[in-house]
Amino acid sequence: MDFQKLNRILGDIMFLWVISWGGTLLICKKKKQILKKVKKLGVCISIILLAASFILNIVRSTVSFPSLEEAVSFYGKTKQHGQALVGEKTAFVPEFGGMLELNVFDKKNNRWKLPNYFFPNGKSHSECDDNTQKYIAGITWDGDTGNYYVFLWDNTEWNWKHRNVRDTENSDFIYFGPRGEDSWGYGFYYSYLTAVPENYKLYIDDYEITVDWEEIFENRGFRG
Repeated sequence: MDFQKLNRILGDIMFLWVISWGGTLLICKKKKQILKKVKKLGVCISIILLAASFILNIVRSTVSFPSLEEAVSFYGKTKQHGQALVGEKTAFVPEFGGMLELNVFDKKNNRWKLPNYFFPNGKSHSECDDNTQKYIAGITWDGDTGNYYVFLWDNTEWNWKHRNVRDTENSDFIYFGPRGEDSWGYGFYYSYLTAVPENYKLYIDDYEITVDWEEIFENRGFRG
């Protein structure tokens, strides 16, 4: 099962239904008897689609898995996933399927839960590099543990190449970039921090990323 694909299909169906129902109502607006039936049928179908969407969101909020691999596969196995970066109670898993998405899976009672975009435990904050605007750096933090996933987008002409990314905490950065014939237009690097570092700096090759790290960490909403 691919939860994301199923959710996307339902979203497409709901969008097409709204367009078609609205068009039918306009066509039949002068035929009161037919218009009444169309409205009644439309309300019934809309309730069914909304109920299906509600059930999918209940599944997202309640289903859990014994392993991270099973959770990632259930959530969206048709997209290209980066290497999972496992923290204390969460795992950071970037994926690409037309656009890059940053997913955080939660671990509770030794079971992994799907990313929850309605009631997330953590948030993200990022800024563009002051000098080039070709780099975006930021963090995703976990509201339960106060730990952080730091990331860097490389949108320069060298984005296709796996470059040397390092920081003042000697973190190990994972690279997630285009493979084969893929053309993303950027490379993506990410690592893990267990606390707010002092005078944090991030480099790609010999270039220092120029963003306000104090502001980025402050905007997480709390001190670690």
